[in-house]
Amino acid sequence: MTAFFSVGAMMASFLVESSSWWIKAACPTGKIGLYVSRSNIYLYFGRFFTLAYSALIALSIEKGSQANFVSLILALGFLAAFSTHILLLLGGKPTEITVRLLSRTLRLPSGDLQPSAHRKFDRKIVVHTATASFCFSIGITLPLLLAVMIPQYRMSLTYAGQIVNAVGTILLLFMVDQRLFKSLDEGTLQHDLPSYSLGRAVALGLASAICFLIFIAVQHN
Repeated sequence: MTAFFSVGAMMASFLVESSSWWIKAACPTGKIGLYVSRSNIYLYFGRFFTLAYSALIALSIEKGSQANFVSLILALGFLAAFSTHILLLLGGKPTEITVRLLSRTLRLPSGDLQPSAHRKFDRKIVVHTATASFCFSIGITLPLLLAVMIPQYRMSLTYAGQIVNAVGTILLLFMVDQRLFKSLDEGTLQHDLPSYSLGRAVALGLASAICFLIFIAVQHN
């Protein structure tokens, strides 16, 4: 049960953060401030899910879970998040309907989202998003895995992970968010979202692959 909820919370935390930009992209003219403030309310639920899966995995470690279990849960969580980002990347009616439902839940005025209208990728956005998201992801999850392998340094590893997390956040703010907010002001955010989603998917896929490799290595030791 802990594994199921941990994987679900991991998927939700990354999906909420990414889909908040899709909500902003539906912003009608003259409503940018309202859309940003309301979507940020939604975004903070992603932080809740991040804390939830971190606490669940930490609890399983305290109860005696081994490195193979922890690495597998992290791998599956990243894989689930990767899969949902691929769905976002594909766009189409499911994405549009989901964003509209979220917008109504947040009591936002009707916007216009056409996620399948543009599929030209911006390599700079993809690379920057992948780099920042990978650092952010590893900064949160790696201390959990290392806490099993090196239990005597659990506290030190936790704070070291926060440093990596901070680096990822700074990269995200300077290299990704500024570009997306500029696109929001110019009304071209929908054009950049496929590149953003692809970058997120690359980072999550890479993190999942690394955790799976760690799982395999631990299993054979």
